[in-house]
Amino acid sequence: MKRIIFLTLLAITFASGYGQLNRLNYNSAFISGMAGAAKVNFSGNESQNPLSFAFGGSFGVPVPLVKNLFIYARTSYTSQSNFQSIFNSSLFGNNFQISEGFAEVNSSFSQLILNGGLLYNFIVADDLVLGVNGGLTFMVINQEARLRTGRVISAIDNETIWGAFGGLIVEKRWDDSDFATIGEAQYNYAESDAFYRPGALSAMNYTFGVRYYFAD
Repeated sequence: MKRIIFLTLLAITFASGYGQLNRLNYNSAFISGMAGAAKVNFSGNESQNPLSFAFGGSFGVPVPLVKNLFIYARTSYTSQSNFQSIFNSSLFGNNFQISEGFAEVNSSFSQLILNGGLLYNFIVADDLVLGVNGGLTFMVINQEARLRTGRVISAIDNETIWGAFGGLIVEKRWDDSDFATIGEAQYNYAESDAFYRPGALSAMNYTFGVRYYFAD
């Protein structure tokens, strides 16, 4: 009888430890919310584009039979108003030929980014994870440029551009909880055939947030 009781207690202890290990693995679907800063480059001169507030969310679904690999989707939104930037002066009129002449204007923009790809988590410690992600980017951009007199010389509404992204995530998991704190750095790159975009578009996002793992 004592042996049976001992084996039963041992089994319960093992099951409890196994369940806790599974909990630490967090190999289940998750959802995240985040906020931070974005550095967006529209003009080809990054020094002209200030840091702007960014916020968004993400979710992941584990890939069957592949441990620590997730189908990853993320969205973020950022905007900035009334900042100084450089604009191609050849576009002041109806002349659409790109030139080497540039002028300083007041600019405003908004950018919605939708990401879809894969995320792989490297387990650094029981409560610390390093994630690497990448895939396709879809951007929706609104942009306006005004002279100091108030004249609008360029207005772009809901321009859509495809590109790619890559990022790193540091995740610190909370003790005995389905929540984790995350910090993410993500780079987005896209190119457009539009005459008014002689250079590529890029956005570097730095965000912090909270992630919740759903129970298996």
